[in-house]
Amino acid sequence: MTASPAHDRRSLQAVVKALRFHRSSTDELAAIPEDLWPALLDELDREHLTLALGARCADPLPPLARARVERNLRDNAARHDRLVAAHREINDALAGRAVEYVVLKGLSQWPYYCEEPRQRPQYDIDLYVPDESMSGAIAALRGLGYQTAGVTEDPGADHLPVMIRKTGWTWGHNYYDPEMPFSLELHFRFWNPRRMGFETAGTAQFWTRRIACRAAGIEFPALDTVDGLTYSALHLVRHFLGGDLKLRHVYEMAHFLQRSVEDHAFWARWSEAGLRSCRVMEGIAFRLARDWFQCALHPAASAAVEDLPAGARRWFALFGSAPASLGGPNKNEIWLHFCLLESRRERLSMAARRLFPTRRSRVVRDAHLPATHVGLPLRLRRVGYEASFLAGRAAHHLRAFAPTLRGAYLWCSGKR
Repeated sequence: MTASPAHDRRSLQAVVKALRFHRSSTDELAAIPEDLWPALLDELDREHLTLALGARCADPLPPLARARVERNLRDNAARHDRLVAAHREINDALAGRAVEYVVLKGLSQWPYYCEEPRQRPQYDIDLYVPDESMSGAIAALRGLGYQTAGVTEDPGADHLPVMIRKTGWTWGHNYYDPEMPFSLELHFRFWNPRRMGFETAGTAQFWTRRIACRAAGIEFPALDTVDGLTYSALHLVRHFLGGDLKLRHVYEMAHFLQRSVEDHAFWARWSEAGLRSCRVMEGIAFRLARDWFQCALHPAASAAVEDLPAGARRWFALFGSAPASLGGPNKNEIWLHFCLLESRRERLSMAARRLFPTRRSRVVRDAHLPATHVGLPLRLRRVGYEASFLAGRAAHHLRAFAPTLRGAYLWCSGKR
């Protein structure tokens, strides 16, 4: 979550309050000055919450903001139709080569994580493919025109380099552009112990318990609903501890918890068949969802929150009552990560990596342009774009440093 000025953070807080599932209020939303809405909507685009706001809370918005959000909803509905077509094409290509796989997130998350899939933003298609099927999957996707967009610089990644189509599309500052191509990520594991510093035993069972899922008129393999919840929680916590969580991740978890609060059969099966090794991660995800978006919890989910280790409960008491982006830039999730690591060496290594990041994040301007369209002017724009991106990230890390040290003082001193 990116930093923003104090008045922008107050506006973002008003949106979070409006999207709560209990004790929601649009009073502060309606009081936001009209001239602040363009910047706020840009921030909501980055947090992937614009469509949820438009679907649930459009009435209090001023006319220009409401018109913009309604346009985004229309664009995303058209984009969803293209997503379904892309899934159908991919499914057919993989089936033609007898490639086994499962769809992660995306279409498989309806209806638990969203009411209407046309109102959910999606930019990637994530597939898990076992090792023995990976070469066939790559060949099938290359046959559809997908190619790797670059190389991964993280040896601890859980998916192959992103695959895209060189369609000639260029970024026009519309997060919901129906013409924006979908990228593909082929995952080869469900959890990355090297990156996170700890293992989650048993996630290999996700593959053996996969099910057939039907959504948007197509059938595809997906994770069992119990395993899907666990994977969503792992995904949320991984992004949270890595400092790149989107508010939508937590909002959709809250949606799941709210929708399933009376589904006693599901929670009985989760309690019986779910992975015990992931209960702490799930408890963290559930508490973030409950505290930030005021969703109801089934007693089984509530028990996972109450059973969090003392260190995690203390972290929530100190830092976790509201999204970090609402309080200014910081990296206080580092101290929660401390609770999940066993050795002092692992903690120091993680803290150093988060406080002084050295891994270079690669961004490429207009990556969907074919090689024949890449001349010197675009190469120069790409260099400038990447330099601007890296400068922005460096500025964020600098702004977050002092607040994170204050958080370290609170964590080590036990003060509140």
